[in-house]
Amino acid sequence: GTLGYEAAEQMKAVGIGITTAVGIGGDPINGCSFQDVFELFEEDPETKAVLMIGEIGGPQEGDAAKFFKENMSKPVMGYVAGLTAPKGRRMGHAGAVISATGESAAEKVEIMKEAGIVVVPSPAEFGATAKEVLAKVS
Repeated sequence: GTLGYEAAEQMKAVGIGITTAVGIGGDPINGCSFQDVFELFEEDPETKAVLMIGEIGGPQEGDAAKFFKENMSKPVMGYVAGLTAPKGRRMGHAGAVISATGESAAEKVEIMKEAGIVVVPSPAEFGATAKEVLAKVS
């Protein structure tokens, strides 16, 4: 979505290339998961780090954090949209809704931090955070 465009623009502005961009979406049925994509990025020699942009509702980011912790050597940065979203209210075109424990943005941020994912505090910091993370990898 739109945050993907923002991330791409910021990467370009700080001189970072993008090997692949994948839009998974927040719909109840998806063609692939963050885990599917993480597996491919982990195997790709051109990919040095991954930026995951998530949203409220569903367990996808938590599942991705668990997979990252157990299976990945490459750094992952994560951002979760919807920090101010109230529980039970539908948000966005896909109707994202917080309905269970672990589905709020704040809970997902904590899950990602506990797994070792570098949490990006704001979309305005995608590029700067990626530059910092990649400086440690190179």
